[in-house]
Amino acid sequence: MTSTNKKVRIIGVLFLLQITTAIVSYSVMLDPILYDLNFIQLLAANEVTVTVAMILDLICGLSVFGIAVLLFPILKKYNERIALWYVGLRLNELVTFVIGGVMLLTLLSLSKTYQEADSSSLDSMAILAKSLLRARGNTQDISLFIYCFGTLMFYYLLFQTKLIPRFISVWGLIGVVLLFVEITANIFKTSAGGMMIMMPLGLNEIFLGFWLIFKGFDEQRLDA
Repeated sequence: MTSTNKKVRIIGVLFLLQITTAIVSYSVMLDPILYDLNFIQLLAANEVTVTVAMILDLICGLSVFGIAVLLFPILKKYNERIALWYVGLRLNELVTFVIGGVMLLTLLSLSKTYQEADSSSLDSMAILAKSLLRARGNTQDISLFIYCFGTLMFYYLLFQTKLIPRFISVWGLIGVVLLFVEITANIFKTSAGGMMIMMPLGLNEIFLGFWLIFKGFDEQRLDA
């Protein structure tokens, strides 16, 4: 096994880590709280859950950026411009994760204050909380847009280089387009398919993670 493919296996682990932390943080821990009509009360009542979810978000963001940093020396041999763009976009993703985490902690603090506030200030605090929640949602949309562009470049380059079988790259490219359609629909307060339309890319990244761990990149292509 080459030293490059040892690094690729670490990248595979990071792919699995970033998607696992994202699923647990959003679908399992935060969605039942933030999508509830009484979310402002639930936040304070679930402080540990919210804090752990925020930490998982940061781990996800660091994993995403770590993937790009480890891939850069490999991908730059084929197209340095795309490799640099990929790192920059992943860094921006990490920044949006940090901003989202700050907003989540702010919502948590506001929720605690809400529990102790007098009735005259409850309405204004509730409006502020809803505004912050919408702002966090907008930040997530921006993060996903950045993710789409970075992932599009990533799979395009993998398709060109054949470092992995092309069916994985094509699968990823189709998944990115579907995700982009869903994000765009969300901005206009509608949905193109919800979780179902986002599932192909999620399954692709899980498959890719295991592929990189057990198969790695094509060593003949790496040496070409």
